[in-house]
Amino acid sequence: MTESATSEAPSTENRLLAALAHGSVIVQGIGIIVGVLVYINQREKSRFTAFQALQAAVYQMIGLILVIGLWMAWTACYMLSLIPLISMMDAAPNAPPPPLFFIGLGSMAIPFIVMAIVWLYGLWGAVRVWGGHDFRYALIGGWLERSGLWNNE
Repeated sequence: MTESATSEAPSTENRLLAALAHGSVIVQGIGIIVGVLVYINQREKSRFTAFQALQAAVYQMIGLILVIGLWMAWTACYMLSLIPLISMMDAAPNAPPPPLFFIGLGSMAIPFIVMAIVWLYGLWGAVRVWGGHDFRYALIGGWLERSGLWNNE
């Protein structure tokens, strides 16, 4: 959906609902529900708001799955990095921890960085739609139209 596809600019209420759907990304998990509820409520009333809400819900679902996967991978790697530390405690209790332990500990930053990127991109979408502009997430907007999940009539 492009701005030229809509006959008029979205109303303040529609922009607010679309921004709410995108901005709810900061409340991971619950934000998906917000996007779905806005989509269900607006699909017959406002194409702009419904499309933005559907995009936001799909984006947040993908982001949540990605972040959960990263946290699970980090937990597994961190637990594996503890094995040499535990075995060293018996042999040499005063020895410094192995470097693998610090790598595992430091890699905790990766899920946090990805979460921040997901939040910032979602908030950027909220700012754009609040300003009355059409916003599309990279890959997701076009995919929704091509897949038939979004009826572009």
